[in-house]
Amino acid sequence: MLALAWALAALRAIREPMLIGDELVHAAQIHDFLHGHFRVLPTLTNIPGYHLLVAGLLALAGHDTLAAMRVVNMGFDLACIGMFYLLRRGVDRRHAARATAQFAFFPLLYPYGFLVYTDILSVALVLAALWATRGGRHVLSGGILLLALLVRQNDVVWAGFLASFALWPLLQETDWRPWRAGYRMLAIAWPYLAVVVLLVVYWAWNGTIVFSKPEALIHPDMSFHWGNPFFLLFVAGVLMPLQLIGGLRWFGREACRRYWPWLLPVIVLLVYVTGFKVDNFFNHVSPDYFIHNAVLVAVDGPRWAWLGFGLVATVAACALAGTRFVLPQAWVLFPFAAFYLSASWLIDGRYTLIPLALWLALRRQDGNVVERTTLAGWIVLAQYLALGMSARHFML
Repeated sequence: MLALAWALAALRAIREPMLIGDELVHAAQIHDFLHGHFRVLPTLTNIPGYHLLVAGLLALAGHDTLAAMRVVNMGFDLACIGMFYLLRRGVDRRHAARATAQFAFFPLLYPYGFLVYTDILSVALVLAALWATRGGRHVLSGGILLLALLVRQNDVVWAGFLASFALWPLLQETDWRPWRAGYRMLAIAWPYLAVVVLLVVYWAWNGTIVFSKPEALIHPDMSFHWGNPFFLLFVAGVLMPLQLIGGLRWFGREACRRYWPWLLPVIVLLVYVTGFKVDNFFNHVSPDYFIHNAVLVAVDGPRWAWLGFGLVATVAACALAGTRFVLPQAWVLFPFAAFYLSASWLIDGRYTLIPLALWLALRRQDGNVVERTTLAGWIVLAQYLALGMSARHFML
């Protein structure tokens, strides 16, 4: 049934002749590369690694159509699903197939598997890098992460996450005295450090992190905002309420035993009240078409909507703090996800995909009823969103 649903969404996207959303930029760039015009469009924010790869594959296949571009991205989607399964099976075999099905039909991710967008390949490469890190192949992980930077530059943040993830057991082994294992730590960390250094070199050469300088006005360097972290929390509250119940139980138990858990909702609400803003012009464009903009415009309007959004995000933050991970060091995902998200001014649900994909890969599954109910709901919602986006009724 799942394969049939995926095939139906794929067929609908292949048959749609019109460009959808950012395909206007990505398809044009791929078309230019395919025909030997290696100029980069002034509206392209990414290093064009994705576009060069798709153009190369299309050249080998002898195709130059929007449908063919979408088919290539569908291949990336299947590879991404396979990579998630390998990663999940490596950390917890018990429910690897079900966790992978949930990832494949995660409503914010699923529709982009059928469109010419960079996000699916970016997620796949970060998952592959974590899989390599988990297996102790740190040079391979650094190489994969470098490829991810050629798709989306801000993936450099995950170099810090992967290094921390890999070094955590060694730090525990040395009783938190890293100088006892300085050489071993350097042997682990240098590939990830090299990725960061190469990004800094690119930044100095290009002048901005985004590839095309005019786009730096929308995506400024070293500019931090609370919009995307709170949007992720809101998404978690809406899409994963059953999973968050377990986290809330943990939070309740901890709050009854000690005082510090009560600081979390206070801090989250304080940051929300003082720091959350919907002040990027493009988050107010076409709210009747972009679902995330409709939510943000509503939040920026009536006081009750602003309050409701903040309360959902705060409850989700408390629940996520109680996440049961399959590996003890997986908690380092949270600070790096917050940094990754806050570095983007424009609020977009796509920016939550890598943090949520990593969370899905590393969390411990709840009971069968909770997980099966979630999967069933996600399949229905994901299919509705994919078909609606392919028909150009709306965009996430």
